[in-house]
Amino acid sequence: MKIAESMKIIDQKWVKKRQGFRVQFKRYTGTDWVEDMSPPEDAPALDSDVTTWRLAWKLSESTPLTNDEVQAGDMADIRVVDQNNDPIENYATGAKDVFNRIVT
Repeated sequence: MKIAESMKIIDQKWVKKRQGFRVQFKRYTGTDWVEDMSPPEDAPALDSDVTTWRLAWKLSESTPLTNDEVQAGDMADIRVVDQNNDPIENYATGAKDVFNRIVT
C-alpha cells in the first residue's frame, strides 16, 4: 500500500483532536432565556477542556438556581462543548455534565 493510501485511511478513521472548547449556557434576561457562550463564537476558543470545565463550574457556582424567582443574569444548562458545539465529557467524571439544569 502506498503512503498516500495509508494516510487517507488514517485521516478517515483516526480519532481527531478537538480544536477548542467553549462554555454553552442559557442566560436569563429578566423576561426570556437566551443562548449564550463563553468565549463567544467570534473569539478564539479555549484550548484546554480542564480550564473550560472549571469556567463552567465557576459560572454555575456564581449563579445558582434556587426555588426562588429567577433573577436577570442567572445562568442555566451550563455545559462544555467542542468546536462543533457538541457536548463533551467532564475530565473528572467522564459524564456529559450539565450544571444548573432547568427542570421543567
